[in-house]
Amino acid sequence: MGLMWCVLAAAFLPLFPLSWLFNRAVASLPVGAVQGGAALLLPQLGLALLHWAPAVQAWPRMEREGGMVVATVSALLYAVRALSARDLGIWTRLVLSSGLATIWLAWWAGTPISALRVMALGWSLPAGVALVLTGVLVRRAGGAYIGLQGGLVAVMPRMTTSLVIAVLALTATPVFSPFFALWKGLGSVPVAWLPFWLPLLFLWGWAAGRLFQDLLFGDYRGEPVTDIGRAGVVLIALVFVASVALSFAANGGLL
Repeated sequence: MGLMWCVLAAAFLPLFPLSWLFNRAVASLPVGAVQGGAALLLPQLGLALLHWAPAVQAWPRMEREGGMVVATVSALLYAVRALSARDLGIWTRLVLSSGLATIWLAWWAGTPISALRVMALGWSLPAGVALVLTGVLVRRAGGAYIGLQGGLVAVMPRMTTSLVIAVLALTATPVFSPFFALWKGLGSVPVAWLPFWLPLLFLWGWAAGRLFQDLLFGDYRGEPVTDIGRAGVVLIALVFVASVALSFAANGGLL
């Protein structure tokens, strides 16, 4: 019965191989705010299901270590897949799936569900912002395949700045909330596991660099487009400030 709850949770708090259900579900929704909302809600639903699983201390040690192996493989697999993604929506879903796997590490180490909810929100917020901006890009530029237009910063500087911040946050750059979620996830596992997780930072950075190369450099080759408004930029900035404050509060023991 305990394994059943874990399997069900892995479909919403994506863990390979059931992570394809999560990605398929988000991709089937209307691009933009609806997908962004799903990125926020589905991991929380997975944690709600995981709440019904037996306490981690009741699991045999071999099963706990097996769960950590699956989480490690899942995170690395989706980070590698993100290297070849050029569609912004697909890239975001793959990196989000990779990052959320670190939450399973913390769960297998006995971290309370309440703390895991904050960690999941830390990953989901920048992904949600990126998916909302993907919808804006699709509506205004006809698609979110970044390499197709090139040099988007020349015509949509506010949009590009917001997107760069979302990408930096989603790849666990220090100060942003996913960094604290990653820190707590890795801090929950034995030191012997860290060599398997350090390459993850390199893969995320590489994936972000490839995306920035198409987003920031080169000559724009698309049709004239309208940038997002200043109010939208302010709202996005407030989301990131709030997420960082939440992470600080959670890691400081205030939540």
